Amino acid sequence: MTVGIAGLEGPLARATKAELERRGHQVVAGAAECVVYFPGELPALSALAADSQVNRLVLRSHGYAYGTNAKNPGMMTEERISLLPPADPAQRWLHAEAIAATHPNAAMIRMANVTDPGEGDLLVAKLARRSATKILGRNPNVQFISVEDAARALAAACESTATGLFNAAGGGALPLVDAFRAAGTRQIHAPEVRSLDELRYNWTLSSERAQKELGWAPEKSSVEALKAFLATKHGARPERLRGPYDDWGLDLDYIRAWGAWFGFLRNIYWRIEHEGMENIPATGRALFVSNHRGFMPLDAVMHLSLIFTHRQRVPRFLIIPSLLRTPFMCNFLTKLGGVVASQENAARLLEQESLVGLFPEGIRGTFTPYKRTYKLRDFSRSEFATLAVRHQAPVIPTAVVGHAEIFPILGRIDSSYIVKEVGWPYLPIAPPFPLAPIPLPSKWHVRVLKPVSLEGLKPSDAENARLMVDYSRHIQSIIQKNVDDMVSRRKSLVRGRFLDGTSPSIPPFKRSAAAISANSA
Repeated sequence: MTVGIAGLEGPLARATKAELERRGHQVVAGAAECVVYFPGELPALSALAADSQVNRLVLRSHGYAYGTNAKNPGMMTEERISLLPPADPAQRWLHAEAIAATHPNAAMIRMANVTDPGEGDLLVAKLARRSATKILGRNPNVQFISVEDAARALAAACESTATGLFNAAGGGALPLVDAFRAAGTRQIHAPEVRSLDELRYNWTLSSERAQKELGWAPEKSSVEALKAFLATKHGARPERLRGPYDDWGLDLDYIRAWGAWFGFLRNIYWRIEHEGMENIPATGRALFVSNHRGFMPLDAVMHLSLIFTHRQRVPRFLIIPSLLRTPFMCNFLTKLGGVVASQENAARLLEQESLVGLFPEGIRGTFTPYKRTYKLRDFSRSEFATLAVRHQAPVIPTAVVGHAEIFPILGRIDSSYIVKEVGWPYLPIAPPFPLAPIPLPSKWHVRVLKPVSLEGLKPSDAENARLMVDYSRHIQSIIQKNVDDMVSRRKSLVRGRFLDGTSPSIPPFKRSAAAISANSA
């Protein structure tokens, strides 16, 4: 096959030419059956897309075209929409893709950070220096792809007939700070300025589609690609890249480092009385479902501490994106195992046999006024039941009382600024917040109940909307009855013990007539 290399000439263009020739293709300067375009002047790309003599068009694009945003789930697939701001310079990648897509036989390859400064990636350029700026309090997961793997991806696209968008990245990801340390690059902390947007949140890529449809897989992981890049840099210490790293940023050493402080909060400050930890399976997929209060995720942190201490597992809590907007808080939550809430992330975690934690009431539950604090919001608006049934993951209901008193919401201040910038529905009036954002030392009680059986529920039942509503409300009723029981036993907000291993009897789940009718239809 004759192949043309057009557009900007750089390290990857030269490596792609060499890879195509190694595969036996003829790389020509004139008319060619296939053209690989490296974005330069877009009119030239428009001409290629309209040229009927070009049978195949391959575009080198960039993974940052997805944008960097707190909503990014991690390991994004090609179905993910771009969240790039309209004025972002990286819009040029989207414009190039739109032009290439007008060709009837085009493939656009979005690359992770290519490990050669000549390719112009911001992060790679910073790692090549002795010192560089990064955003204070931000440590997103990052990915790399070697020049050789990137060239192989483009060559594979030339040889394929698959069309559309494809991601290409080295396997896995690693924290930005670890990349800086391995590079021996001194970190200069800067405020959140537009020029550093690429380093604010993650935009990691899943390459599964390229592997399935292009027959391409990276030979080097992200860590291996970075190590190879740093091998010749003076002062670099690539051996500091330990790996393997979690795709979302979980750091077990970080959790252990916080162990003493978490223990103080559990045992002394909130004096958490708990029972039923044995109901959490030591291994295998499961959903940990609880009521949620406090408008800050401190109850999730305490659940993590309890489960890690007593069951040696880390629950992967699904968190709302607004929690990641705040510097330092985003690092804290992701290192503790927090994962952006999305169907894709939950499915991947369950497929990895993880214990997934979630609060079906969502942000509505955290902002429940104190006078209604122990009346649960509707669980059926959550997708947890669908996840549980589709992935056959048992649900572990958990009831908590006491956590609502750490920041009792007594009133509200409606503010469009708070909604836009923080993601809260309003500014809560919750003594002593916001004057002194220190949670009150209430007494907590945690009851972990036996897993709810999925007997009689098949994965296909997840498509029965009526049945999933019934199942989610069944879980809600279990937790509500236990919350009511615990509140009735509680004699004081700050002291007392009453958990004795007993709990209200719960009838087994039964399909409603409406659910049976919907399934039959």
